[in-house]
Amino acid sequence: MALMADNHLLLLLHCFMKTTRRNGLQNAVEQIKSESRRRRRYRLRTYHLHSQQQVLMLMLLRERQTSQCRQKAIHSDHFQFLRKFEACNWLEIFRMSKDTFIYLCDQLRNSLNRPGLAPEEKVGIALWRLSCKNKCPLLHQKFRVGRNLVNRCLKEVCQAIITIMKPIYLHPPDCQSLKDKARIFNAHWGFPHCIGALGSFPIPLSSNSRRDGTHALVLHAVVDGQGLLWEACACYPDNMSSSTILENSALWDLAQERRFRTASKDHFLGKAPNYFLLANSSYPLKSWLLTPYSKDGQLNQREEQYNLHLERALSVAEIALLRLRARWQYLLSPFGYTTVPTLALACCVLHNMCETLEQRFDASWLEGVETMDLPVLPQSLCQTCPTDRQAESIRDAVCEYFNTQAKM
Repeated sequence: MALMADNHLLLLLHCFMKTTRRNGLQNAVEQIKSESRRRRRYRLRTYHLHSQQQVLMLMLLRERQTSQCRQKAIHSDHFQFLRKFEACNWLEIFRMSKDTFIYLCDQLRNSLNRPGLAPEEKVGIALWRLSCKNKCPLLHQKFRVGRNLVNRCLKEVCQAIITIMKPIYLHPPDCQSLKDKARIFNAHWGFPHCIGALGSFPIPLSSNSRRDGTHALVLHAVVDGQGLLWEACACYPDNMSSSTILENSALWDLAQERRFRTASKDHFLGKAPNYFLLANSSYPLKSWLLTPYSKDGQLNQREEQYNLHLERALSVAEIALLRLRARWQYLLSPFGYTTVPTLALACCVLHNMCETLEQRFDASWLEGVETMDLPVLPQSLCQTCPTDRQAESIRDAVCEYFNTQAKM
């Protein structure tokens, strides 16, 4: 019996060892297969990664070559255009230097890069036309283009200027810059707490462009102490009063939104919660818009002194709008009714750009502009607006401020 038990035990031990060996072999085979699959996945992943890197490098190289070709084309366009004009002609023809012209072209390139004329030629045609009061045959001869193409270039470039350059050079001041504008205006023109002066001039329409008895469109603008426009619009007919123009303008909306309010610690003389704008007597007196004392009544010395300070400060708007018309003389006799607002606004943006970049202003451009025969805007006193007692008290406080300053 003991021998049979030993035999059974040996048989079980043999079966156990055989099973263990078989399981070990199977595990070894699985490990080998798993390692093989892992290495294969690693090789595939490395291959795909290298392939992606190679594709990316090829794309970058192709983009760099394309960019270099594009830059060469741009420089080629610059060169072909720039060699058409002598260095001494740039200011007279385009009202700006060659460097500023190239800067403007680069800013507008994406908007003007359509089949046809190069962006430099489109900008050159538009600026040359804007600088001329009358038709310019030399423009057609130099660029070899017809009148219709000139008009198309003019509209396209002006629209691009408004879309791209206006947010940079013509926009209302934000809360941070109001205090700086007031400081600069006071330093240059001696009127405290003021951020701008209102000015306007009529843009006459040709006889075949007049509608509904409108002989001119009024360009209404706000000018800061440096002679830069920060609000402008030229869509109002000349038979509209100044107060009506103001109430329909974006400036009125800014005032209603309290965009001119100061911090409580910055109230002028403890009474004025808003920064001032200045205007002539055809505009209504508001807490944010100061106008002169009416000369119909008997003015005392303090009121006359206030009117003199106001008149002097308003001259910044007159000078800026005069320079605007002298530089861009197309505004003296434009053609077309529907395009005038766009062209006038583009001229305002270009005026700010040239003034900001300190482009030279030739005094000879003023010849004939000051004495030109323009429609006369109505300058009647604003009598339709209700009396604003707060505005009157603020104006009296400013009047007393000038009187005190004169005695010091």
